[in-house]
Amino acid sequence: MPAEAQQPVLRGVYARRPALVAVAGIALLALLGVVLWLLLRGDGGKTTARRAPANGMSIRQLNEFAGSLGHPVYWAGAQPRFTYELSHTKDGRVYIRYLPLGATVGSTKANYLTVGTYPQRHAFRTIRAAAKSQGVRALDIAGGGVAFQYKSRPTHVYLAYPGSDYQIEVFDPAPAVALRLVTSGQIKPVGAPPSLRARSQAASAQQLRGLATTLGHPIYWAGPRGNVTYELTRTRSGNVYLRYLPPGVSVGAQKPDYLTIGTYPQKGALAILKRTAAKNHVATMSVGGGGIALVDSKHPTSVYVAYPHVDLQIEVYDPKPGRAQQLVQSRQITAIG
Repeated sequence: MPAEAQQPVLRGVYARRPALVAVAGIALLALLGVVLWLLLRGDGGKTTARRAPANGMSIRQLNEFAGSLGHPVYWAGAQPRFTYELSHTKDGRVYIRYLPLGATVGSTKANYLTVGTYPQRHAFRTIRAAAKSQGVRALDIAGGGVAFQYKSRPTHVYLAYPGSDYQIEVFDPAPAVALRLVTSGQIKPVGAPPSLRARSQAASAQQLRGLATTLGHPIYWAGPRGNVTYELTRTRSGNVYLRYLPPGVSVGAQKPDYLTIGTYPQKGALAILKRTAAKNHVATMSVGGGGIALVDSKHPTSVYVAYPHVDLQIEVYDPKPGRAQQLVQSRQITAIG
């Protein structure tokens, strides 16, 4: 066929492309609406127990379960005053619910923080398109992720990360809490170290002492060390993280490869830690001054510490297994002063 005859055909194909793209876009948004309706119809933690059997889990069991799946399972981090309830549906959804004292595993009440991890192809793109379809702003979050708060149900916040085929849903009966958990970087894979919020800065020992005075409570550390940078991070919820960065590592580095001491406000921290250890059959050890430490020997990268009459929980994280426990046992973890 002569080239002249081919040109109208080619122009016709290109001319139709914008229309085809528009139709595809409309179809995608319609599909997203259906997908989100399907995801949200459970109403957060309300019907988790009806979706699949619910089981109370220890931190060790959560780590083992997550490791058996071959993909991340997200949660809101360790919170010793709660029972961790796990549900896993046949279609691959995983729910972790935080049950306060007195709440029973399998409860149908929708009053509890719940983090769901759902299989979802192109999850990152889906979240952005869903936010646009609702006319709400997509939020950029730590780690390159994106999130949005569901317009008609603000108790639900959805997020996803680039290259992941898993969508995360955070439900809390208080919309502000659900949003804060996501934007603060507290939602992370089970087994990951504490998330470090932006606003990290290098600090001297003197500045750390000054901050403790300002806050009115101790800040814990592993003692002074030469040739390191003390990286200080504070979250909106009052958590204080102190990381020991070796030479060549810049403040704000995303790698979770460094010793980190977290100091968290927690009413009745010692009693809560004791109850948590007893309920989950996790070993404890004495750390002096009437304090105890909770040790998970199967996943010993983190150790939790509390003292009498101190409304603070201390977390010691080190990527080398057993090192956190060694630091606590040797009583190197002290209040800076």
